[in-house]
Amino acid sequence: MNNVAEFIRIREQIESHAHDISKLLEGSTVAEPKVLLDQASGLLVQLTSMADNDIQVVAVGRLTRLLSSLRAKVDSMEKKKRPARKSRTAGDAS
Repeated sequence: MNNVAEFIRIREQIESHAHDISKLLEGSTVAEPKVLLDQASGLLVQLTSMADNDIQVVAVGRLTRLLSSLRAKVDSMEKKKRPARKSRTAGDAS
């Protein structure tokens, strides 16, 4: 029974992190959501090893898809935030 309670606690932490990441992405920040996403991913690894019935496996699958979609959003936001590199043309070379 303790294992189930621990599974639920970790699942709720991941869901809370996912909610916070979504809110932070609306504000156009990247650093903080990335940290939360890394924490949530670590918790998901822990949760995956704890899953021992069909319902828990379904929950892990759902959370895996959720974090994957958030990772894609964070990565795309990060790419938008990076300054574009100036390309060297033949006229720029000294």
